[in-house]
Amino acid sequence: MIKDPMEITVKGLTKSFAGVKALKDINITLNNSEIHAIVGANGAGKSTFAKTLSGVYPEYEGEIEINRQKVILDSPLKALEFGINTVYQEVGETLVPYFSVAENLLLIKQKYLQRKYYVSEAYFIKEAEDALNKINFKLPFDVRRSASTLSISEKQLLVIIRALLSGAMYMIFDEPTASLGPQDSAALFSLIRSLKKRGVGILYISHRMPEIFEIADKITVFRDGQKIDTFETERSNVNEIVHAMLGRDINENRHIERRNSNFQNDDILLSVRSLYLQGVVGPVSFDLKRGEILGITGLVGAGKTELVTALYGGRKVDDYDVYLENKKLHIKNVKDAVTEGIYLVPEDKRKQGLIIGEDIEWNLTLSSLKFFANFFGIVRRNLTRKWTKEFIGKLNIVCNGPQQTVKNLSGGNQQKVVIGRWLIRKELKDAKVLILDEPTVGIDVGAKEEIYKLVEDIALKEGCGVIFISSDISEVIRIADRILVMYKQKIVGEIERQAATSKKILYLAAGGHMVTNNNNKSLN
Repeated sequence: MIKDPMEITVKGLTKSFAGVKALKDINITLNNSEIHAIVGANGAGKSTFAKTLSGVYPEYEGEIEINRQKVILDSPLKALEFGINTVYQEVGETLVPYFSVAENLLLIKQKYLQRKYYVSEAYFIKEAEDALNKINFKLPFDVRRSASTLSISEKQLLVIIRALLSGAMYMIFDEPTASLGPQDSAALFSLIRSLKKRGVGILYISHRMPEIFEIADKITVFRDGQKIDTFETERSNVNEIVHAMLGRDINENRHIERRNSNFQNDDILLSVRSLYLQGVVGPVSFDLKRGEILGITGLVGAGKTELVTALYGGRKVDDYDVYLENKKLHIKNVKDAVTEGIYLVPEDKRKQGLIIGEDIEWNLTLSSLKFFANFFGIVRRNLTRKWTKEFIGKLNIVCNGPQQTVKNLSGGNQQKVVIGRWLIRKELKDAKVLILDEPTVGIDVGAKEEIYKLVEDIALKEGCGVIFISSDISEVIRIADRILVMYKQKIVGEIERQAATSKKILYLAAGGHMVTNNNNKSLN
């Protein structure tokens, strides 16, 4: 089923928040014969542009035309009526978890059902199956299943097919691969290409340059709320796009040049032995050296997050021994870990790492409030303000000041706040181990550079041991001194920095085998 031509023309689009312009005079033409990528640094205006087209931000200056007819997109429902649908990064939030797949597929249609009191489950199942047959698509899971039982990639597929059933002519994808592994990402790209063949236009937002060049026909760069330029993908390259994004060049592929550490290379800081949680992780054993950045990678579902969550006291472990500076620890909960100087920057910073509705000052000093309190337990705001200002400067947090709400910061600056909270506590009470779980997901290449530099300084200058968790293999190769690879909840390989290649790591992460030769692990 090929859809009719559709052209979206944006003229002079300007969007402001509290007097600050997030979009400035954007002019762009989108159509349903191509995959058009929007890229830019955090705060460039990409998501604001997408949400304006989606009807989330109804008040804007300028004009939006569909097939040369002016339209007013003042609500998400209005955007849907014009055939514009959005797939957000948090796909689960757009589904009703206790509804079946069939009910979620027909969620939009339910608004128009004429039956007043009761619609049977059989009705939804039949309607969903008929609708899928009409578009010649077969879901790889039963429409009777509850949406809560689906994996992230399955939920994403459900949201996309629901949009197709609702008559979507144009689909916006906002960081769609942030929570997907390589296999699921490849499946998503295949589906997006099939949507294009069906005549569905695609606006694709991502920070990941390789996938942009793999999937997009055109690339438009935003910087500081303005459209910088549009490039034909085949005639462009990564350096050209990054230069347009940042106004400067950056070499994303080089290793970070590590300076000599003041700490002994064989100084074991943390030793974990036989960490085991049945069906979740382990048994796992590893060492972390003082001043070392230890990378842990693997495909989605390998057990990386579960491992560090257990180590941090976030999950009850069946059995393990852990030693910090040769002292045996008994970590029963998160408080125990923090008391011993083990800190975690969680994977989901917005839900687990930040109080998103509070200001920067509150978030930065939250873990150290007892150090700022007087004898009566009252927090001395003059001290928290002083430390907040100091660390805003140290970490180069781009903001309007300590009282700016964290939810209004870019992803990269939010991540700096989470890390900064532990750095403040480190100066007040010695920290030993910093665990970062997927710290660069959803942030641009410029902000990544700042995070890498910050992590390197924490290890080399401060003497902390750093555990750096990432599904991005090239990122782990770039920053880690040593790399552990996980597969099916176990560590299946250890590779030194100098010997690490994407091919070796992916081989292990996908279930490849190791052979041991003179205590050095290498690939078959």
